[in-house]
Amino acid sequence: MFERAVEVSEAFRESAPQMQGTLRMAMKGCPECGTKHMIASPVLGICEECGSELVVLPNE
Repeated sequence: MFERAVEVSEAFRESAPQMQGTLRMAMKGCPECGTKHMIASPVLGICEECGSELVVLPNE
């Protein structure tokens, strides 16, 4: 696990000069009740509050 963290850190350090802008979290949310969550899996899922399908939210 530690070795993987070192690899990721090194890859990030090496690519830093090429990066432009900032990273933003990808967000999903419910169009019905307005809940918002960070996307952390390939499946968006269903809103726990109202049962509607979650959608990808635009960057604000």
